[in-house]
Amino acid sequence: MSNPRVLVVLDASSGWSRGALRGFAGVAHERGWTFLHYHPTADLDWLMREWKPDVSILPPEHYRELSSQAKQQLLISINCDRTPEGIASVCVDEKKVANIASAHFLAKGVNRVSTFRFSDSPFAVEREAHFRESAIENGALVEPGWWKDNAVPPRHFEDPREITRWLVELPKPCGIFACCDSWARVVARYCRVANVRIPDEIALLGVDNDTIECELALPPLSSVAIPWHTLGREAADLAYRALAGMSITGKRVVVAPLDAVTRRSTDVLAVADPLVVKTVGWICENADRRLTVPAVCRALGTSRQRLERRFRAVLGRTVMQEIRRAHIETAKRLLSSTSLDLPKIAELSGFTNQVLLSVAFRREVGVPPGAYRRQFQGEQLDDD
Repeated sequence: MSNPRVLVVLDASSGWSRGALRGFAGVAHERGWTFLHYHPTADLDWLMREWKPDVSILPPEHYRELSSQAKQQLLISINCDRTPEGIASVCVDEKKVANIASAHFLAKGVNRVSTFRFSDSPFAVEREAHFRESAIENGALVEPGWWKDNAVPPRHFEDPREITRWLVELPKPCGIFACCDSWARVVARYCRVANVRIPDEIALLGVDNDTIECELALPPLSSVAIPWHTLGREAADLAYRALAGMSITGKRVVVAPLDAVTRRSTDVLAVADPLVVKTVGWICENADRRLTVPAVCRALGTSRQRLERRFRAVLGRTVMQEIRRAHIETAKRLLSSTSLDLPKIAELSGFTNQVLLSVAFRREVGVPPGAYRRQFQGEQLDDD
């Protein structure tokens, strides 16, 4: 089909939609498509009837508003699974998002968690449910979240008094998993109102790694990064197949999250053992140089046997495992946020050379350092 007409309906005010739009637009321009982007407030039935797109990409909340005639056109759902209705869909792997979030709190010693969402949107319901399941599997205590579906009386979208009360009454310390960054920033605001300290009393984690939302939050927000740019390109790939005459009916594409990006809002170790807290802090502060367990014991003035026993009892891991974790976390931060070459990153993250960094990184993270960096570089384009 020459010069196909492709319609994308997305609100460009959020980080996720901007990322998806850029990913899709990049493919559209490469292939020479006539690409039209509209805000969801547009009259979609009129638009589809008058402009006659060959393919339309729609967000989840607007499909149900279409007329039955419009629904017969070639549609692709983005960020919501519509495959039971026969509509090709590009979705986020919500279970992996939840597992990353749960593991992030676990690594911080946070064994009491809760959740925050503002609606019964499918992504939020699924994300919250998977997080609760994962947290319980990891042995955490799960406190009630703020939002309740079908509550009597109904929850208001933002109820200052009730949110503040909920935060004050949560047992501390506690980790709160907010289903997206904009909602996490709401939690941060009400923590300040309620004089609840982040991260000491509440460790706060969002989703999207929207740099604007994360950096506006006080303190800056840790977040699970999702490759929205990739999600947009996957939607464009479905559109390409459809335009080429291939059937995409009911096809489901799932995009995995990248990783948890750590900022100040979860910079805490919520354990009662002062020796373990002090040791982990010392390891983090010195993760830019090569560390050994004997060196750590000398610095903390304790025996290896005593320190190992306390680490296993409190964190469930050895001192050496904590050293490796700190080195890898340092490398991840440098790979995702700088343009330093791999030899320099190896030096700054406590590895004697690039080869050792690559071997350890692939073992712990599952991908080589270069691939990890490329994943983040594609997303950083969306925040220019």
